[in-house]
Amino acid sequence: MPSGGVRLSIDLSSSAIAATVDRHGARIPVMLDGGLVMPHGVALDPAGHVHVAVAAASQPSADHQFVSDPLELLGRTEADQPVDGVQLLAAQLWHVADQAARQVGEPITALTVTIPASWGPRRRGQLTDAAAHASLPAPAMVTAPAALAAYTRAHGVTTPDGSCLLICQADRHPVTVTVLQVGPDGFRELATRSIDLPRDVNQILAQRIVDAATEDDDPLRTEIAQPTQDHNNRALLESIRHARQLLTAQDRAPVLLPAPRKPAVISHDDVAVAAQPLLNSVHDAVRDILDAADIDSQHLSGVLLRQAEALPGLQDRLATATGLTPSTLTGHSHALADGALALTAPHHHTPTAANTRLPRVRLRIRDLTGALLLGACSLTLLLQAILTADITTTYALRVVGVRTSLPELGTAGALAMLTAFAVAHLAPTTWLAGTPTTATAAAGSLIRRGYLAAAAGGAIAAALYGLATGTSVEFDYGQYLNWTLGSALPLAACAAVIAAAAPRIPAHTLPAWLARARPAIIHAAIAVTGIYLMRAALTITAPVDLTGMEGLIGSIGAALVGAATGLTASRSRTIRTITATGLAIGYAIVFTNNTHGALIVGYLVALTWWGVRLTAHTLRLAFPTAGKALRRLTDGSTT
Repeated sequence: MPSGGVRLSIDLSSSAIAATVDRHGARIPVMLDGGLVMPHGVALDPAGHVHVAVAAASQPSADHQFVSDPLELLGRTEADQPVDGVQLLAAQLWHVADQAARQVGEPITALTVTIPASWGPRRRGQLTDAAAHASLPAPAMVTAPAALAAYTRAHGVTTPDGSCLLICQADRHPVTVTVLQVGPDGFRELATRSIDLPRDVNQILAQRIVDAATEDDDPLRTEIAQPTQDHNNRALLESIRHARQLLTAQDRAPVLLPAPRKPAVISHDDVAVAAQPLLNSVHDAVRDILDAADIDSQHLSGVLLRQAEALPGLQDRLATATGLTPSTLTGHSHALADGALALTAPHHHTPTAANTRLPRVRLRIRDLTGALLLGACSLTLLLQAILTADITTTYALRVVGVRTSLPELGTAGALAMLTAFAVAHLAPTTWLAGTPTTATAAAGSLIRRGYLAAAAGGAIAAALYGLATGTSVEFDYGQYLNWTLGSALPLAACAAVIAAAAPRIPAHTLPAWLARARPAIIHAAIAVTGIYLMRAALTITAPVDLTGMEGLIGSIGAALVGAATGLTASRSRTIRTITATGLAIGYAIVFTNNTHGALIVGYLVALTWWGVRLTAHTLRLAFPTAGKALRRLTDGSTT
């Protein structure tokens, strides 16, 4: 996959899968099938097709094989496993990555995955294999406790270097306790331990609900007492899990029992009774984990508790065991995905033009001809405007009235600025084509210097055009300077903005940007030819009527200006074809001595619009969070 700045972070360690993309610095939660999270469940049909995001409460067809979580199949050594866990995990990863790529409109170029703290080389290797099967980059792996600690640190929780954190993850069974040591470069895992109990809280709570709400001979009692993958069992446990999530914000919550049984209602007291075996194990688990990490409670600078469902009493037990009040994180579905991105950002730093060196190139003759042709076009219009100027009034041997094409002079000034753009685009190529040096300048530095010089040099050349016109016709140069400099200054401002923003352009978009920044020389040559023919047809001193058809040469010139205006105003082939044809016909029809100036001004507007679009595109690449206005400005004409 191409290198770039779109990083995907997938949290596989929580009770539901969540994902976040970092698109050139902007964090965007991924919508997974219309929701913020998706279930771990996977179903395999008889044809071998994998169906992901299958909720435990849903009932797949009888011939489908349901797996509640492919992660549970990893790391097993049984050779006769009926389902390949790597294959199922690859399907999950591909599904999430596809949703993310569609949402941001760009391919995923870096992958981060949050994994359980207990994973070793075997399961990590299987995760890497699954990513490869899904055609994704090799994942950077972050353990869930480290991702949680990074998330809280990014949101204002300060922890001094060298201190330790106790992380309790109670959002999945079994509850896991981990000790991390804070360092300048991240977190080091000192010890981790799972509080393994014969049955988790949801199963104990399900047994209590069924015993209280059903008759002694109800078969549901037997199903709950001996947990299996039976649908009724899965549906009840899912309903209890949902009810406990509701209890984080309310006192009572309903639990749906398999039909035709009536729903039950649970409260915090019911959950507290069911959680008593877990709560009784907390003190010993904390003591054991501190001993395994070789620290005492005074080495702890904080305790973090993450729970997705109500678990009354756990926070108090942790506070008693550690002497610190835990910081509780509830309901932040993307906490681990965001925290993992924060930890892996230095390893996936997006290179920009400021720190990227362009490859050495061989300078070609055609690289030089573009700037020379634009310069020749600019001078041609300037000389024609001067040589065809009509000195209408003199007084005491002094010129007091001159008639010439001011829009033509303005176009000459704008083309002088466009020539400077071409030189600025050529400058990096010229530098890199020279004698090799040990310290080749970065692309951003070359672009910045080139476009700053273009902004200044083009404006100076346009000003000299106005002064030269006034000197040649021996008349006040004020109006000439207004047109030549006024037409060039908007493009000069665009060049200055590009020079400031270009070093921030991501490196992977730099080749496409350089191609787009190259001025359209053919379009400019067409416009200059048209303006020259219009002016030649209207000149008083040397009228052009070579065909015997009055105005034909001028109409041809007007058509060329119209076509050049349409070609310059848009990047879409379809819009160019329609606009250029329509403007060419329209310009030829309306061409007269009184309208030719307005036609030239239309081309000047299109040329200025080209500079504005290029500047907006540069800003959008350099500052991707600048908003939707730049996107509409640049995307609207780049179809």
